Amino acid sequence: MQLHYGDLCDSAGLVKIISKVKPDEIYNLAAQSHVSFDLAEYTGNVDAMGTLRLLDAIQTCGMDKNVKFFQASTSEMFGKVQEVPQKESTPFYPRSPYGRKILFLFRMS
Repeated sequence: MQLHYGDLCDSAGLVKIISKVKPDEIYNLAAQSHVSFDLAEYTGNVDAMGTLRLLDAIQTCGMDKNVKFFQASTSEMFGKVQEVPQKESTPFYPRSPYGRKILFLFRMS
C-alpha cells in the first residue's frame, strides 16, 4: 500500500493524484480531528465539501464507474439514535450542525 497526501480543500490537487495513481479503491478517512463549532464553515468545507470534491475528482478523471469509494463518516449523522446497533438502513436524525452538514452531503451525492 502506498499513501498519497493531498488536501480536501484542493480540487485540482485531488484530480492530479487520482489521474496519476488511477486507484481501484479510495478510502476517505479524512476529517478534522477536533470539530469546533466556532469554525463551523471550515468544518463543512473540510469534512462535507471535501468529500464532495473527492467524488467530483473521481468523476472528472472518468473513473466513477471503476473506483470503489469508501466513506468513513461520523455517528453524528445518526444523532438521536433511533435503533441500536445502527446499520445502513438506520434513519438519520442529526442533532448538531456537524451531523447536518455530513447528512446534507450524502443526500446531494
